[in-house]
Amino acid sequence: MKYLALSTIALFFVLLSCKSKKAPTSTAAATPEPPATTAAPAVSAVQMSIANKRWPNTQAIELADGETIFKTKCTKCHIAYEIGGFSEKKWLHEIDDMSPKARLTPDEKLRLTKHILSYRDMVKPTSQN
Repeated sequence: MKYLALSTIALFFVLLSCKSKKAPTSTAAATPEPPATTAAPAVSAVQMSIANKRWPNTQAIELADGETIFKTKCTKCHIAYEIGGFSEKKWLHEIDDMSPKARLTPDEKLRLTKHILSYRDMVKPTSQN
């Protein structure tokens, strides 16, 4: 019983530490982050095609940045979930819900969305949604 109580308290503090302690700033005051200096992940032509159908003029760097955000900021508090494992509706909800907690700028949120949804459609064709 004592172990259960201690485990519950420990879980509470872990979850509490993931919550953003900073009030969201307005988009006008937000400063874009400088581009990453490391090599960006490779983006496939199929994923680019999918992204450009939905968001015309999407650049490969946007999808690469989205992947980097997913692999770094999204995994500070939890595992990297399988992208093909959630519906588009579920991903959009999770991105909206978690972006403030991860302190994503509007541009980072859009890049993350582009990466996740285009990658999801690439690994899980729309006939399987």
